[in-house]
Amino acid sequence: MKCCNSETRGNARSALRMPAMRVLPGLAIAVFLTAAPTRADDAAPTLPKLDYRYAASWGGLGVGDVEVHLQPDDKAGCYRYNSVSKPIGLVRALYGAPNQLSRFCIEAGSLKTKHFESNLPSDASQTYTLDFDWSKHTVTDDKGRSRDIPDDAIDSFALQQAVRLWVLAHAADKEPPVAAFTMVDANNLTHYQFKLAAHERIETPAGSMDTIRLDRVDNPDKSGHFWLAPDKDYMPVVIETRNGNKPVVRMELKP
Repeated sequence: MKCCNSETRGNARSALRMPAMRVLPGLAIAVFLTAAPTRADDAAPTLPKLDYRYAASWGGLGVGDVEVHLQPDDKAGCYRYNSVSKPIGLVRALYGAPNQLSRFCIEAGSLKTKHFESNLPSDASQTYTLDFDWSKHTVTDDKGRSRDIPDDAIDSFALQQAVRLWVLAHAADKEPPVAAFTMVDANNLTHYQFKLAAHERIETPAGSMDTIRLDRVDNPDKSGHFWLAPDKDYMPVVIETRNGNKPVVRMELKP
């Protein structure tokens, strides 16, 4: 049976990667606390363990589930954040099961990626690792290529969590500033901007929730909308991303 052309296959694959605020990616975005951060010291918030599952769709068609997990790493103030996709049978047969892992630390109030892994079995260009050296401000991939990175650089998956920390800091502002981040992937540095757009109540498979909507505003051809729920640790409960005229990628929190 002929399923889809190469463009369709590529977009279906993207629906199974947690949007990285591109979403959020990824999304993919992900502010881990229900009210204000609890602190181990005066500088670094302590982030609670999180386990969430999302239903992913592409153009209104369900393609599977994505699980995201946050847990402490081997050093105080450091964390492992990973996604595991659970695609439906045909999607799994065509593309495998994409997953991502980010290991990061909170240092002086900022999120610093230490190591990132992307694994997409059907696309070698999206299967890679990145190691960050903040003493040199460089990132090195699994092929040994190194690049200079700015101080706000972050991997595509942990970007979600950096954005959530920013939302927590500015959710009560009368006139919140525009948030700016630099995302690092296998080949590029991409600059993202987000703004707090509205307070909205939305329906999800996990129930009706009060949310803060965050919009991507840096590129009119690449839209992203992220609904973050205070009652769910400010995790996104709905994510919608669209690239040009391609179908919408949507993720919704499941019970």
